[in-house]
Amino acid sequence: MAAGGSGERHFVRAQKRVRVAGFAGGFTALGHGVLVFCQVGSRWHVATGQHLPEREQPGTGRKKAGPTVVILDSQSVKNAATATGATVGFDAGKLVKGRKRLVLTDTLGNVLASRVLPANAADGPAAIAFWDEVAAAHDLLGQVQVVFVDSSFHGVFREHLAQRYGIRVEKPAHVLVEKTNFCTHAWRWIVERTFAWLSANRRLSKEYDRGLRHANAWICLANIRRVLKFC
Repeated sequence: MAAGGSGERHFVRAQKRVRVAGFAGGFTALGHGVLVFCQVGSRWHVATGQHLPEREQPGTGRKKAGPTVVILDSQSVKNAATATGATVGFDAGKLVKGRKRLVLTDTLGNVLASRVLPANAADGPAAIAFWDEVAAAHDLLGQVQVVFVDSSFHGVFREHLAQRYGIRVEKPAHVLVEKTNFCTHAWRWIVERTFAWLSANRRLSKEYDRGLRHANAWICLANIRRVLKFC
């Protein structure tokens, strides 16, 4: 990051510049700065980053600019002492007290959308509200035909997408690798790898932020950082 005027920072990569609010005002300014970055940066990422050299290479026919297949999954993460109150819950299935991250990726592992909720939120209803909000405003979801999920999303969420959007929701059953304590399933390993990429960021190792919007902003920031690193 390079200085560019009073109270501003610029993120420079491949002749593209994203202006971010300055962080000089303490924790509150830091939070607003991250939100401004995600509002501007993720729009830039969606507008140009998903029409990526890695998605759409002329003459190769590897990927379409807009994905037709996406993968949805959730991750329960422990909270730190700074994240308390109604924004924190207990996931009885995974025995984790903290928050739940809903993440939607394409087949390359790029984060298309995300949402942070208390860990006690049920996957199916939470995914319905998440999809309804995202689909209404997301330019890249207009061509989606299939959503790959695990069994926790295979009930009301499947019925909702089929009836309202005509989208097929599938649970991949083919096992690619079988280990002692777990199996790697086709397609779903991609979103699990994305969770691993996100967790490699120290700020996302636990849930530190008091607000859910700030927590989600760090997911956007981590994804932008990863894309910029490889573009």
